[in-house]
Amino acid sequence: MREISGLAKFGYFCVGLFGGLFGVLAAWFMGKDGWGWSEGGKLFAWFGCLFWLIVWVIMVVTGGIATFLAFLF
Repeated sequence: MREISGLAKFGYFCVGLFGGLFGVLAAWFMGKDGWGWSEGGKLFAWFGCLFWLIVWVIMVVTGGIATFLAFLF
């Protein structure tokens, strides 16, 4: 297995980040050998999707707390 470049890793991370689960699944079905998908692209796409999920949870929790505090005062 060969190593993919840093730019390709960033690209797959962005696919997961901006596409979420649908982006990862679309890239999974459309991925071809030789484009880096088998050489680590999947991993970085899932990292991007996980990062998106963590950021979303943080935004929901902090937004919910801010709304609750605004409602109290």
